[in-house]
Amino acid sequence: MRFFFAIIFFLCACGGSTYNCGKIDRKYENNGKYFFALILNDASNNDEGRVYGDVSVEKSIYLLKKVGDDYCIED
Repeated sequence: MRFFFAIIFFLCACGGSTYNCGKIDRKYENNGKYFFALILNDASNNDEGRVYGDVSVEKSIYLLKKVGDDYCIED
């Protein structure tokens, strides 16, 4: 679990990252917070090696979206 949070921190710390959208691979709740595990897309749409990241979302978004839906991270 810590690994996923480290990835999110890394992606947020890298200004100008091309990984803003992805497909929801998994949904989970932890301590009353809601998360999507995303398979992130890069700007080149290259499928060589997947990049995964977890993102925290509001409960309403969590309930609205389904596994397999696209989700974009707002900057």
